Amino acid sequence: MKRGKKTRGKEKEGITLVLSGGSARGLAHIGVIEVLQENQIPIKRIIGTSAGALIGGLYSAGKLKEIKKLFLGMHKKEVRKFLHLHPSKQSIFNVEKLDELLKKYTDGIYIENLAPPFIAVSFDVAKGEKYLFKKGGLFDAIRASISIPGFFKPFKRGESLFVDGGVTDIVPVDVAKKYKDKIVVVNVEHPPKLNIKKEIESINIIKMIDYTTAFGLSELAKLEEKGADVIIHPYTKVKRFDFYKAHQIIKEGRKSALKALPKIKRLLRKK
Repeated sequence: MKRGKKTRGKEKEGITLVLSGGSARGLAHIGVIEVLQENQIPIKRIIGTSAGALIGGLYSAGKLKEIKKLFLGMHKKEVRKFLHLHPSKQSIFNVEKLDELLKKYTDGIYIENLAPPFIAVSFDVAKGEKYLFKKGGLFDAIRASISIPGFFKPFKRGESLFVDGGVTDIVPVDVAKKYKDKIVVVNVEHPPKLNIKKEIESINIIKMIDYTTAFGLSELAKLEEKGADVIIHPYTKVKRFDFYKAHQIIKEGRKSALKALPKIKRLLRKK
């Protein structure tokens, strides 16, 4: 079956894969998915927030190898090009280059045609409620879900104004529960370690926002992941926008997935 085209018929047994947010640490999702593929673990559905929506959506669209190659080839200067520092009323970064790149991989792709099925979680600021992208353009879904408040400009569509899904669901297990399937979570959120002596005196606004939001998100993630059947915890000592460290991050994703593999296999044997 070619990914990106949904097929009709009896639903297969498998897992619902829930992918957390986590910015650059979310690249660990690539390594996890690779291990699941290599070990014939059937993924019935993917639900992602922020970085999890990015990787999960592109996997369902059949673009995992392409996006992995892209990140592995990125250098620090290239990351800065896509995350151009240009403060405005709504954000710190100008995301025009990022939008151009994302459109390159999502142009003409619609969520309702993806296989496995994919859901992106976002938050509609205008309505003050969580929003689930279950259909429509893949670009819209991913762009809305990765719009970290303060860092990226919110994504406007019609009367709605979308920001990062982590505002309400950094690990969207509650969404997965509605499908009554076996749930495997990949949670990459963990609080950063601040070197007080070296960093506290020189800390800038970006680092301050990063540190404080990261602590809050990691605590929320701990609470939300509890409803899963298996929880995978890749741990990487990287900062929020260290996308140029993709090799290290993906490797940790593979390592943590291999460690959890026996539990996942036992889970699938249960009736």
